Amino acid sequence: MAKSPLKDKDFIPNDESLSQILGNRWNRYQETLIELAKRKLYPEMYWYGPSSGWAPRFCIAEVTVCGIYLAQNPLMGLVGVGDKVGNFLDKDTELSPRARGLYEMTPKKGPLRWIEAQLATRGDLEAFLSLVDGKLRALALDGVTPKDTPPPPRMKRKEPGPVKEPGKPGRKAVKSNEPKEIPVQIGPSSAYSIQAILKAGRG
Repeated sequence: MAKSPLKDKDFIPNDESLSQILGNRWNRYQETLIELAKRKLYPEMYWYGPSSGWAPRFCIAEVTVCGIYLAQNPLMGLVGVGDKVGNFLDKDTELSPRARGLYEMTPKKGPLRWIEAQLATRGDLEAFLSLVDGKLRALALDGVTPKDTPPPPRMKRKEPGPVKEPGKPGRKAVKSNEPKEIPVQIGPSSAYSIQAILKAGRG
C-alpha cells in the first residue's frame, strides 16, 4: 500500500490535493468543517508527526480544541481532555450518550485523555461534535471562547527558522587562525631545566 502524501513533511496540502487524497471521505471532511465553523472554529493545517502526518487542528488562541486525522480511513476526530475539562465533563449532563461512552472508555495517557471518534457516519459526527461542545462549555468557564475574527490561512506553510551563527549550538565551531607573528619569549627556553641553569651558575 502506497504511503499517503499527507505523511510527507515536505508536502503542503491544499483543498485541491486534499479532495483527491480523501476521495469519498472529502464530503464528510467538508461537512465536519462546516459544523465546526458554526462554532467559530477554523482549520489550521498542522504537522502531527510521521505517523499521523498533516492534519487540521482547531484552536481558540493558544488552546487546541480538537483535530481531524486525515490519513485514516474513515476520518478520525480527536479531542484532548485534561483534568480541568475532564472534571467538568464528569458532571456535564449535555453530552450525548454516545459521546459520554467515548469519553468514559478512553484511558488517560499522561496528562491528557485523547478521545478518538470515527467520522464514518452522521451519528459518529454528532458524537464528535457533542464532545467538542462539551469542551467548549468547559473552556468558557475560564473565559476561553471563540472570537469573531477571520479564519487563519487554511494551509500553514513551514517557515524557515533563524539562521544559526557560526559557533552556536548545532554548528561546528569556527577554527581560529594561528597568529602570524611568533610572540616574544619571556624567561628561559623550555629546553633548559632549572637544574641545568643552576649548574651553569646563573641561578
